[in-house]
Amino acid sequence: MESPRLRWIAALLVGLLLAASQPPLTLWWLLPVGIAALYVLWHRAETGRRAFWTGWIAGTAYFAGTLFWIVDPFLVEPEKFAWMIPIALPAMAGGLALFWGAAFALAWRFGRTAWSQPMSFATCWMIAEALRGVILTGFPWAQPGYSLVNVPPIQMAAFIGINGVTFLALLAGAFFGAALMQGKVATRAIFAILALGIGVGSWGIGTVRLAEPMPPRETPLMIGLVQPNVPQTEKWHPDLRDAQLADLLEKTRDLSVRGADVVIWPEAATPFPIAEMPDLRATIAQRLRPGGVLLAGGIRVEDRGTENQRFHNSLLVVGSDGSLLDSYDKQHLVPFGEYLPFDALLTGLGLRAVISLPGGFSPGAAQDRVLSVGDLPPFGAMICYEAIFPHEVIDRSAQVDWLVHVTNDAWFGKVAGPQQHLAQTRVRAIERGLPVARAANTGISAMIDARGQIVGALALNSPGTLLQTLPPRMNLTLYGRYEEAGLILMLLIAIYSTVMVNRKS
Repeated sequence: MESPRLRWIAALLVGLLLAASQPPLTLWWLLPVGIAALYVLWHRAETGRRAFWTGWIAGTAYFAGTLFWIVDPFLVEPEKFAWMIPIALPAMAGGLALFWGAAFALAWRFGRTAWSQPMSFATCWMIAEALRGVILTGFPWAQPGYSLVNVPPIQMAAFIGINGVTFLALLAGAFFGAALMQGKVATRAIFAILALGIGVGSWGIGTVRLAEPMPPRETPLMIGLVQPNVPQTEKWHPDLRDAQLADLLEKTRDLSVRGADVVIWPEAATPFPIAEMPDLRATIAQRLRPGGVLLAGGIRVEDRGTENQRFHNSLLVVGSDGSLLDSYDKQHLVPFGEYLPFDALLTGLGLRAVISLPGGFSPGAAQDRVLSVGDLPPFGAMICYEAIFPHEVIDRSAQVDWLVHVTNDAWFGKVAGPQQHLAQTRVRAIERGLPVARAANTGISAMIDARGQIVGALALNSPGTLLQTLPPRMNLTLYGRYEEAGLILMLLIAIYSTVMVNRKS
């Protein structure tokens, strides 16, 4: 019997290896290797309790290794928030790891036979990951499947979404681990074939989709992306905001002169309430070409001056005549960032939201995320954090031609956070078969095609503009039509197979 201490050390190391499979390193091959290694450690757990600790320790290391960027928001105003850093990262990593620990313990309970164990392991883990994306408003960041963003298997997201991609990866890794643990040659061979079949099959399907031709747009649309690169410590500083606005306007003029039909500013690009300032909109209109449109991230104030006054994190549409054509208010806000859950209780304990706004932001009313503006092809709007929730992007019945993602990734640090956020946005393109125009404050602004490939991008932490022709959309994907139905079907088949194998044992 091996020492529990060695098992805990091994679990911690494997969790860190899995973290290295995610952006920015994106060593994708560590994903199946790490899953297989965790399967071996789980398989050797003598009790459900030890199985739990195996999953929890590995999960804590994994989430600490992928989410270390969450300390950056607390450094924007360190005199107010730095004291929370030693609490925030361990609490976040350890809390999310509870999902893994519970999954490993449950899998140990139901994996009774050699044949049911890998299926039980992968299924319970996947259910835990799916729940992580919805419980307490959800936080599906760093889901294992995103490790595959640069290789063909990620194209399976067009059929079964990122959850389905993750499940296939967990199954392949579990079968790989089971092949290492079996004594019988025939059983080992079957598990190895299953692991290889999932991997090779996914790679092949992904390769075919990447080679699928896309017809060009009948009417080209030139999109200009603005990346101001304003550090969060300077953003909206009273002495700097006029200069920041002047920079946005100059970049807008430059893009319009070069032929941009649409110019996109990032999330909360300016503190000035554009919707309430006709003079500012007129100034913006002078920087647009005739018929041009600006999509600007900004604050919208509802019922100003009344007891019902609310602030919204919005995407505002300004036309070349200076009119406000439309707007979208962010619906899925960041807990502790844009608002404080249980406000009265936590404020009394001395906690507050990172955003310095009385009461924080208010979520937009439930509304269609699709905006139709003039002659522009209809598009779906995503503001920052919303892009990490695949089922919230647009309604399945929506007639959409492209997606717009505005974000301020200055909150996410200068290393892992922005690159992980970009990877998730790329997968949203694959899932829906739609191109994405992404404007970020400090990076990474990019034009992404309908297969999640980056057509053009601006470097992280550098100012600039990007002018690109909007890529064409692809045919409606299976995921776009049925969303998580494919994953649910896969899970039901896996659960049924596990139950039947256990009954025959």
